[in-house]
Amino acid sequence: MKTSIVVQTLGNEKEIAEVEKKVKEELKAQGIKVTTVETLNIYLKPIENECYFVANLKDGSEIEGQIENC
Repeated sequence: MKTSIVVQTLGNEKEIAEVEKKVKEELKAQGIKVTTVETLNIYLKPIENECYFVANLKDGSEIEGQIENC
C-alpha cells in the first residue's frame, strides 16, 4: 500500500513526502549525510509556505534550518 499525505491550507497544497525530500536535500547541501542523522523533526508552516527542521545527529550534535517555498 502506498500512502500520500497532503496538507491543504488557504489554496496551498503540500505533499509531506515532497517536504521531507526537500529537507533531506538541504541537509545534503550542507554536507550532512542522511545516514548520520538519528532523528529528523520537520515543522511545516503552510500558511507562510515555509518549513523548519531539526536534525539530531548520531554524534550528539544538532542541525537546525529553514526552507522557504517548502
